Amino acid sequence: MIKLSLSEAVDHMDGEFYGKDRYFYGVSTDSREINPDELFFALRGPSFNGNKFSEQALMKNAAACVIDDKNFQSNETILVENTEIALGKLAKTWRQKVTAKIIAITGSNGKTSVKEILNNCLSIPAKVLSTDGNLNNHIGLPIMLLRLDESHEYSILEMGANHPKEIDYLVNLTDPFVVVINNAGPAHLEGFIDIKGVAEAKGEILQGKLPPKYACLNYDDKYYDLWCEMAKNSSVISFGFNPKASVFAKDIEVNLADHVSSFTLVLPDSSTNIKLPALGKHNIMNACAAASVMHSLSMPIKSIKLGLEAPLSVPGRLNFLKGIRNHCVIDDSYNANPTSTNAAIDLLATMKDYKCLVMGDMKELGKDSIEMHSLVGIKAKESRIDELLAIGDMTKYSVEEFGGNGYWFKTINELLCHLHKLIEDKPKMNILVKGSRSMRMDKVIKEII
Repeated sequence: MIKLSLSEAVDHMDGEFYGKDRYFYGVSTDSREINPDELFFALRGPSFNGNKFSEQALMKNAAACVIDDKNFQSNETILVENTEIALGKLAKTWRQKVTAKIIAITGSNGKTSVKEILNNCLSIPAKVLSTDGNLNNHIGLPIMLLRLDESHEYSILEMGANHPKEIDYLVNLTDPFVVVINNAGPAHLEGFIDIKGVAEAKGEILQGKLPPKYACLNYDDKYYDLWCEMAKNSSVISFGFNPKASVFAKDIEVNLADHVSSFTLVLPDSSTNIKLPALGKHNIMNACAAASVMHSLSMPIKSIKLGLEAPLSVPGRLNFLKGIRNHCVIDDSYNANPTSTNAAIDLLATMKDYKCLVMGDMKELGKDSIEMHSLVGIKAKESRIDELLAIGDMTKYSVEEFGGNGYWFKTINELLCHLHKLIEDKPKMNILVKGSRSMRMDKVIKEII
């Protein structure tokens, strides 16, 4: 756990300190959950002002409060120009005090799955700290850095971005030893204009002031050559399905009954058979990404195999659940973009029995949103999905292209009414639930399991 004096923190945050010097142990941005002796950061947002809760944090024995509004000064406050920037400065200072090697992961899809698979592998020989939940942005990642201590040998951190230069900021806080770019796809297009813009933004992870020692890059991605050029100061280890990659998968077989994907993992100097407890080629690709990192760290193939075959459960990401009346529910409700939605449809298409796709809008697709939702409808139809139930303004276009047995609903309650009738009528059914996080498709999951 972090241990710093308030006076030392003030120096690194360029703040003004009002109060008695003491040590603090950890940081918090939530006055409701702060622990005694933690440093409270009064962050601002569109609908909240953390400065207003500084007194509440002090009442819970916070060591002090970092504020950016003079109206909330007290004897235990550190006044800074901007609390978000101050949080980043403190995190960078703390990162420089610890010796953990940082592995940074970015990509349009699969960041969390790669992180979890890699955490399974790397935790076998070492002590690891990895991103908790969705703490992968300009606020969350500094919080993760401030959780590092001298016992950690490695830290696996996700880096997300909605706009250019966001990953550039994060990578210069962390100075990663290894970086991973899993892919570039149509996600957050409102902030990047097009997919090339997404790829260039992901490539920022390769160009920190201190370049990473190793860059693990998706050989099969359209933008692999671009990233290789951006990684000219790093050693590139490629992964994918193409046998030209440094690390690749071959002899792929899928066992739907056991929810296992079997394949041969080929490394530059060895190979091994893997039974991955996850379905879909995209998950095999995620496993290859994790294996490429392990290879870069010269970890034994035994640890790689044990880690890849360890149980994997990432909430809301292709989790197979037992639903009402023993129907199969596939919970992929955490988030959605065209690439991940098409991958989920591909998986659903391989299953027997009645196939139902329950879909919410894919957000942040900008001017291409109508076209991309229409293409998902075409994809579902061509994949012989039996029924499409949809909610959200954009999924109207998916339903329109899907045609017969496609239904659009104004509310989740209306959708659930139709879905419950299907559940009663069909003897066996596979129900895939997919949509962007803001659509709250997890509500559907809770009602049908």
